[in-house]
Amino acid sequence: MAAPKLSDIAKRVGVSAAAVSLALNKGETTRVGAAKRAEILRVAEDMGYYPNELAKALAERKTRLLGLVVPLRDPIFFNQFIAQALSGIQSTLIKRGYNLLVYSPSGKPGRATRDQIMESRFTDGLILINTRSCTAQDVTDTIDELNTAQIRFSMINSYYGRAPINYVGVDDAKLGEAAADYLVSKGHRKVAFLSGSATLPVHIQLTKGLQRGLAKHGLSLPPTRVGCTQYDAERAFKILDEWFANQRNKPTAIFTADEQLLLQLYDYVEARGMSVPDDVSVLARGNVGSGDRLRPRPTSLVIPTFRMGELATEMLIDTIEKPKVKPQRVLLPFELVPGSTA
Repeated sequence: MAAPKLSDIAKRVGVSAAAVSLALNKGETTRVGAAKRAEILRVAEDMGYYPNELAKALAERKTRLLGLVVPLRDPIFFNQFIAQALSGIQSTLIKRGYNLLVYSPSGKPGRATRDQIMESRFTDGLILINTRSCTAQDVTDTIDELNTAQIRFSMINSYYGRAPINYVGVDDAKLGEAAADYLVSKGHRKVAFLSGSATLPVHIQLTKGLQRGLAKHGLSLPPTRVGCTQYDAERAFKILDEWFANQRNKPTAIFTADEQLLLQLYDYVEARGMSVPDDVSVLARGNVGSGDRLRPRPTSLVIPTFRMGELATEMLIDTIEKPKVKPQRVLLPFELVPGSTA
């Protein structure tokens, strides 16, 4: 049996469908008398009518539903950074009474697809988490498309432009400089940087910071001590073998750009029968708790990924509920978490 519609109720009561809609959706209306409204409600209940909340939300352009886009072709929930950011997003959703629609990764790595952007019209706004697949041009193009489509959004991680958008991240150039300062303070003069790809915004910013930090101490970061693995373990092993082949010029400390690179370095150390920090010191850029299960426990410059998700969602909802609120750009502080590797 088909579910009853507004027109069915209207026919039974002898009023227009518009009057039924007013009675059911606008309880304070004076356009439908109290007695007639009571009759409409009784008939609706007798007929088993339930409002289509999605249709109502779309008509009012308020779904209390946010979309999440993560341009990464790998399964996103295995990624520690994304999982922590998502936990922060969920924390705010619970407080503010919103739900989340997750778009499956598709299309070109590093980009939200045109279909995803257009489908996000069915949500109140969009949260984007930039990943290691996102080049600076990818991020800029995505921002331009969302602005053109007039879609409200917040962005997390790896944007270093100046567009007036809701953005939450960290100052990776400053983090790279802090890494250099810390390693030099521990007596290291030959520092190497293990990264993912030279085209990634995070790589560019971290390299800039490392170079600036080392230069303050009269040191440099030569291109031969910057290794980009493309997140491929075999390539990582080849780079590390080259670094340690020359005993006189081998690095005494390695800074890793993220958790996956840190794991590749730990695998290499174990495979080659080396020891950390006896053979090489290690400093990681990581997430809260990401190194807790590693031994030796890594010394890390930790970025607050949970808070990134939490704050980006707060900013987006504020923009939705108060359209006059201006977008905010927030750079959260990172923290040195001591371990036993550097």
